[in-house]
Amino acid sequence: MIIVSAGDTKFVPGMMMLIYSAWINNRNARFYVIDAGISPDGRKKLSAFCADHGISCQIVGVDPAFLAQLPKSVNWSPAMYARLFIPDLLAEHDKAIYIDGDAVVNSDISELWQLDLGEDLVAGALDGLMTPAFLADIGLRADQYINSGVLVMNLALWRAERIAEQAIALLLDRPGLEFPDQTAINLVARDRVRYIDRKFNFFAREYTRFPKMIPRIIHYPGPDKPWSNKRSPLADVFDAYREVSGADIPKPKRGWQFKTFRRTVFGLLTLRPKHWRRLRYRLHYRSTFIDPHVAELRAKAMAARAPAPEGSGA
Repeated sequence: MIIVSAGDTKFVPGMMMLIYSAWINNRNARFYVIDAGISPDGRKKLSAFCADHGISCQIVGVDPAFLAQLPKSVNWSPAMYARLFIPDLLAEHDKAIYIDGDAVVNSDISELWQLDLGEDLVAGALDGLMTPAFLADIGLRADQYINSGVLVMNLALWRAERIAEQAIALLLDRPGLEFPDQTAINLVARDRVRYIDRKFNFFAREYTRFPKMIPRIIHYPGPDKPWSNKRSPLADVFDAYREVSGADIPKPKRGWQFKTFRRTVFGLLTLRPKHWRRLRYRLHYRSTFIDPHVAELRAKAMAARAPAPEGSGA
């Protein structure tokens, strides 16, 4: 199983936990990290962390000067384009699972790896958050547009059909495109997408919409990352991986937001349905997913650290 992520220095804590969480649940996985602006200290920290756990992880570089030529965004760094270079950077592989550096893998994901994509270029989960106006502007429907945070990529076809070059040409031709890399992938892969269940790209902040879904991969999109804000939804899961892995990631402070606290308390006291529903879902998620998963994770981590029995040959 080949898993790829990409990012800059700010995403090093996230990529450490992505790699550890994927490895502890998929021990046959091999990892690649695309360096799209990681500092020397960040590279050293990431490499040392993987080596300490015996995780196979190779850091590969992409030319920052080339990334800088692509359209800039006020919301994302040029690192977002790194996934377009995976087919060429991993020329010896015909398939890879790409996962954003702000995600954790909570289970065996061999189901994704075993997907036979056939003539499809990519597999991904529907985004579900795009506005009708945006979708109309790019000529796609809501049931076509996928989120690029988790992708199964048919690297062989990407290389054969020069899909990355098509995406880059589109980006240069339409520099004002929203969600640039993601939208470009959706457009060049139109009608050649395999759709996967949302549980493989579960947005943390959307947990109240899907209270019965047990996420296989939790994705933390948006500005509030679980390594910097304890109040980030489902941050407890990220924090559990941080704790059991022994990663040198400072525990974030619980960002105190008085207005949010006051609004929540007022809503509960005045019996507003949405506030009680949110509380009920939060408690439900803790009892059905977070607490059992953390207990299982601790057991897996202890097993991973345990020495091999004498005479096992390990």
